[in-house]
Amino acid sequence: MYIVFLIIAVFMLDVILYCEQLLKEEAALTFERLPFLLFTTLYPVLIGLVFALPTFIQTCVTKGSWTFDWLPFTVLGIPALLMDLIFLVYFYPVEIDIPLSFFAEYGSQASIICGLAFGYLALSCWKKKAAAAVLSL
Repeated sequence: MYIVFLIIAVFMLDVILYCEQLLKEEAALTFERLPFLLFTTLYPVLIGLVFALPTFIQTCVTKGSWTFDWLPFTVLGIPALLMDLIFLVYFYPVEIDIPLSFFAEYGSQASIICGLAFGYLALSCWKKKAAAAVLSL
């Protein structure tokens, strides 16, 4: 099963990188950068979801009631999502003053890492709690 997952993940990564290259070329020709920036912001989240998928499938198969672990999602996930989206906000015409030195130092690598972390956490925070055993008298 892991071999099949690996093949699908590599194929998916190849398609994603191909699409990114096409959008980058289109942005260079048309000067319309928003589709490229949206894709660049969202594909790390998709890859993070793919990384968390095997564990999530195992969780789905087990019996129990669904729970959501709010602590890692709140402490790690929400800031990771904001760091992923802040790169998009910098290039989008809104009234937020973000220092240019932040992007000069971290660039899009910070956005990619945070997108991967958020995508992984979005699925890995879902757990199943085992049903409590009922005592018979």
